[in-house]
Amino acid sequence: MSRDRHRLAPFLQTRHTFKPATMAKLIEDEVFMAFATYSTIVILKMMLMSPMTAFFRLTRGAFANEEDVALKPVEERKKLLRTHTDVERVRRCHQNDLENIIPFVLIGLLYALTGPKLSAALLHFRVFAACRIFHTIAYVCALPQPSRGLSWVVGMLVTFSMAYRVLSEVLVL
Repeated sequence: MSRDRHRLAPFLQTRHTFKPATMAKLIEDEVFMAFATYSTIVILKMMLMSPMTAFFRLTRGAFANEEDVALKPVEERKKLLRTHTDVERVRRCHQNDLENIIPFVLIGLLYALTGPKLSAALLHFRVFAACRIFHTIAYVCALPQPSRGLSWVVGMLVTFSMAYRVLSEVLVL
């Protein structure tokens, strides 16, 4: 068993022997705190996409559901029930966040539990967070390609790198 696996041993106990003090040790771990920090940042960024979509819907006058415009006169309802390129752009950006941030959080948690060096973990977490923030700016502001594509690729590579570490440390077949 590798040195890193010994480090994980207290966290991987069965539910019958798990002690609350072990959870406190995990929460105090610098890598776990870094993971929690950067995961929270990207999750909050993803959550802010919903209000951004609502803002674009209101300012562009483009609604998707009849109940959203039910209080308007009939003729105005028809004009408001439509799509708008800006609203769709924000929605696609939000969808892309869901497709990338959720795997990052899940794999990142497992990665943090493998006991990586703090510097390596910080590099992974910071690069991913920066890529997602830049991806949103590039998507919403319609920056020319390959800016958005590169930020997406680099973020995916970070997640794959963490997944490789997890599998190389704890692969059990």
